[in-house]
Amino acid sequence: MSNEEKEFPEADSERLLTSSKTRQIIVFRVGNEDYGLEIEKVQEIIRMKTIKKLPRSPHFILGVMNLRGNIIPIIGLRQKFGLPDLAYDEFTRIVVVTHDNKLVGMVVDDVSRVINVPEDSIEGNPDMLRDNTKALVRGVAKLEDQVIILVELDYLIYSLDELGHTDNIQ
Repeated sequence: MSNEEKEFPEADSERLLTSSKTRQIIVFRVGNEDYGLEIEKVQEIIRMKTIKKLPRSPHFILGVMNLRGNIIPIIGLRQKFGLPDLAYDEFTRIVVVTHDNKLVGMVVDDVSRVINVPEDSIEGNPDMLRDNTKALVRGVAKLEDQVIILVELDYLIYSLDELGHTDNIQ
């Protein structure tokens, strides 16, 4: 066996080790910012559909929709982030995620791509964030010319202050 044949399996296993130290992130836009969410949390991405409003729901709950026979709540991330409403267009998407074994849809301005982010390029929350913002941010992914805010799904969907439990926040 030649040296080339012996080196190839080692290079192959090295490539596998490198790939296991990355995370696949779906990148979406809300306002002027790019956000990321681990792809394993995403069930599917769909175009805008009819959303039925619910009376007396929190401002960020846009309503519910029928997704192949399942009625799922829809959250507006623009509303969640305190941004002004924007008319839906051909880029607007609903990112359907699984949360507590239930489907939930999140309206985003655009879904741009899926990227592989090396784990050593991901940092925790920046120190200057307020406590209520830290709950929404899982970390920050630093890429060559871009920073992507990684969001925490639990707090992206619901946070204690929006549910009226502000006395329990530390």
